[in-house]
Amino acid sequence: MARRDEEARDPTSAAAQLHQLHGRLPPPPSPRAPVGPDEAGKLAAEWARAPVVPFGVDLCYWGQEQPMAGRILKRDSEHRFWKPSEVDAEVDSASVPEMPWNRCITFAGKFEPVRHQCRAPRPDGRLCERQDRLKCPFHGKIIPRDEAGRPLHPEDRAWEQRQQLRRQAGRAGWQDPEFMRDVEAATGVDLGSSRSSGRGKGKRRKHPGLTDLKQQADTARARIAKKVFAKAAVQRVVTAMNQMDRKKHEKFANQFNYALT
Repeated sequence: MARRDEEARDPTSAAAQLHQLHGRLPPPPSPRAPVGPDEAGKLAAEWARAPVVPFGVDLCYWGQEQPMAGRILKRDSEHRFWKPSEVDAEVDSASVPEMPWNRCITFAGKFEPVRHQCRAPRPDGRLCERQDRLKCPFHGKIIPRDEAGRPLHPEDRAWEQRQQLRRQAGRAGWQDPEFMRDVEAATGVDLGSSRSSGRGKGKRRKHPGLTDLKQQADTARARIAKKVFAKAAVQRVVTAMNQMDRKKHEKFANQFNYALT
């Protein structure tokens, strides 16, 4: 006992070091209290909501020896199609056992259908009924709107006003529809005020934000093929070939081979 006390007082002894470490260690954790019914219900709900994804071979054999041996065949001959008759030797490979440990688990989640609409005002007075998830190809980012198509949030309303001011600033002053109508009334010359204001018989694209596939298909090859394979051109070729066959038949009609054709 006295010897143990002497060792504890000696700062270079192991007993003194252990005593000092015991003073620095945190207190042991208290035993976990039993789970109540409310917490058990929450845990069960979390377990039910957790996704189930396929796991790899490493999780199946966690803490055990991998059943797959990292062995590859070593061939002495490097010929393309000839190989020796003796049995190939097997050598260990460190990369083969590591293959099951490197995997990628993808969890895409659950598909949620789009239930909202764009509801942006259209030039004809109606609201856009497209059901895109994030962005409308005609009106940009989809934001919450009221029954009249006005943005609900103040920041969205301010952003739309800035966009309108930017579009108006980008238009030249003489292209103002009201100014053009006044000039047309004074001079009697059509300056296109009806087309610029969206009214009249001006030709407009129905969907200006989409790509015209017919215009993309209008190539030099397509135009030449349209002329060559036209119905009238094909009919002329058929008529010419029939005339050639008729002349050949008239020339060799007395021969048995051509008389039957």
